[in-house]
This record gives sequence, structure tokens and C-alpha cells, in this order.
Amino acid sequence: MTLKVTTVRLTHKTLQELKTLAERLGKDRSEIMREIFNIGLGELKLRYALELYEAGKISMGRLAELAGLDYRETLLELKRRRISVKYGEERFLEEVRRTVG
Repeated sequence: MTLKVTTVRLTHKTLQELKTLAERLGKDRSEIMREIFNIGLGELKLRYALELYEAGKISMGRLAELAGLDYRETLLELKRRRISVKYGEERFLEEVRRTVG
């Protein structure tokens, strides 16, 4: 993986917290920042997709795709955030047929 250099302006307090966390985890500051960005990026993608899903603008499949999750992870995330699963009529009937037989 090729890494690119970028500049980010952070407060003194944030830099101190980064330094402390890096020391506690035995990692360098750059490594910690990459991990934070990756976690944050995943969370923002998920929040964006959930917002669209709750507004009825996208399906659960599209939610999973935008968030980078599989079907099971998507269901678990919806449950964790107390968001009800929205079924279209077609999807609902498919689930009923699969369940009932």
C-alpha cells in the first residue's frame, strides 16, 4: 500500500491526546492517526447511509453497499442503533415465503 502525505491542523489538546494514546498503545503517532481516520471514515459512511435509509431513500441492500457492510453486519448495526428494518412489499413477501415455506 502506497501512503500519501497530507496536512491536518489539530489543536494542542488533540495532539497531546494522540501522543498519550500512541505511547499507551506502543505505536507511533502516524499509525494512530491512520487508524483514527479509518475508523472515522467507516463511521461517517455508515451514518450517511443510515440517514438515507431512515429517510426511505435507499434500500437495506444499498445501505450495506454504501456502508461497506455485509447483510448480517447491516442487520446488527440497525439493531444496535435501534433502527427498524424497512421492508418493501416484494422483500416482505420473499421473507415470508422463505420463512413459511
